[in-house]
Amino acid sequence: MSIVRTASATLAGAVALGLGLSLTACGSATQPAAASHPAASSPAVAQPDALIILRQTGATPDPGTTSGEHDAYGNLMATGTLPGGASASVHTSASQAAFSAEKSSAVSTYAESDFTAGVVAIPAEWTVIIVNSGPSETWAKGVAPAQIAARVHGTVLLSTTPPAAAPPKTTPPAAAPPKTTPPTTQPSNTPAPVQPPLTNGVAVVTQYYQDVSEKNYAAAWAIGGRNLAAENGQTYASWVAGYADTTASISITSYGTWSNGTVWCYISAVQYSGAVNTYYGTYTVANGVIGSASIRQVG
Repeated sequence: MSIVRTASATLAGAVALGLGLSLTACGSATQPAAASHPAASSPAVAQPDALIILRQTGATPDPGTTSGEHDAYGNLMATGTLPGGASASVHTSASQAAFSAEKSSAVSTYAESDFTAGVVAIPAEWTVIIVNSGPSETWAKGVAPAQIAARVHGTVLLSTTPPAAAPPKTTPPAAAPPKTTPPTTQPSNTPAPVQPPLTNGVAVVTQYYQDVSEKNYAAAWAIGGRNLAAENGQTYASWVAGYADTTASISITSYGTWSNGTVWCYISAVQYSGAVNTYYGTYTVANGVIGSASIRQVG
């Protein structure tokens, strides 16, 4: 699956956008509780600067990104964009135990993903780097996991690529069938079968914003809009009006999944006024539906 990828700086502007999400003041987003881990097997050392390592990968830091944000394991993290629509997130640990847990979580999460991703480790600095190819589902020049690893003196733990589509079968043209009289019966009024829900959390969040950008509000409402609107005391009409009156398009610039299944992403919202606002959000997804979300404006 591909993920499609920000500047009123006020919280009120965020509500006016009708993003239908719970906003908190910049820097106060609720993150998943840090997982408990065994005591470090190595002496504590100065924790590497995630932002410095992010720049070493060749990524441009996302607006508002610092080395002070923590992931679910208590590791410092920084996120940014790479050429060709790819994205990178760097997680630096303060202990060998936390580093081992981060490696295990990243590999297990992305090994079963249905999009192009990679995991790189820097053992000497207790650092894990997660790279996503973005909507192209192919690695742009210089951003493949092996190239990132060489740039930061790391090791590739995982590199996934969806199987290439089989070429279409070619058959000789068939003889034109004889002309037939159109049937006189009316087409069936039976509705088309209901499609099964999406099960990948990142896919659900991405589809939600794609539906909003395409003005397919009924579809967005069905996969989580109703829950996000309820968090803000909105009706369907007011929720739709919030988007339709102010927001031209919304795209996801970088994303990932915590070890507990919570989805995180940075969102770029283009306004009809020409302004571009950036938000950082976390989402709980179950059974193909967004149940709740916490969003803060960062640019």
